[in-house]
Amino acid sequence: MATASSKPVHVEIWSDPQCVWCFVAHPRFEKAVALFDGEVEVSYRSFELRPDAPIEINKEQQIAQHAGANRERIDTVNAQLAELARAEGVSYRPDLTRPTNSRLALELLHYADTAGHRAALTRRLFAAYFTEGRHIGHVDELIDLAQEIGLDPDLVREVLTDRRYQDAVTRDSERLQALGASGVPLYVINGTWGISGAQPVQTYLDALQKAANA
Repeated sequence: MATASSKPVHVEIWSDPQCVWCFVAHPRFEKAVALFDGEVEVSYRSFELRPDAPIEINKEQQIAQHAGANRERIDTVNAQLAELARAEGVSYRPDLTRPTNSRLALELLHYADTAGHRAALTRRLFAAYFTEGRHIGHVDELIDLAQEIGLDPDLVREVLTDRRYQDAVTRDSERLQALGASGVPLYVINGTWGISGAQPVQTYLDALQKAANA
């Protein structure tokens, strides 16, 4: 097990609840934190993978547009991703996913942050989208999911209706771009070490140790 200094390591995590690599990376990072002999402070940030996406998307039509007729290739990649997810103890069901615009979900995550529930809601949204086939672009669906992790449904509806955190989502995305990154997941450790993509547990653990010893 790593030996760390007493000073907490701060990690900023940029992600989108519809990003499959964010979904795979999340439990890997949590395993690294559990192995790390020190304190880790996590701040979650937002990034929209597809800000121009509509709320309602015809998935089959989208697949045809992005991959042509090579459905066999898509099935192969999805099977590989499902195996990677399974290795991390989570279930990826691409047949159930319902692509949508993630803006409202990201705004809800910012509200959850103010109530100390962002980590829980991050996990819940990943499971809802990638495992359960929930439609995370619908206000009523988001309210139900938020209530499951302890948020007040009336307050959630109010926050999503008045779009209270839309500027916060924009600022997070702009900051990621200012850092020179163009996608997620992105882990920035102590404002210095940036790790992109779904890396092995040891990579995250090594980065935490390096930051603690710096």
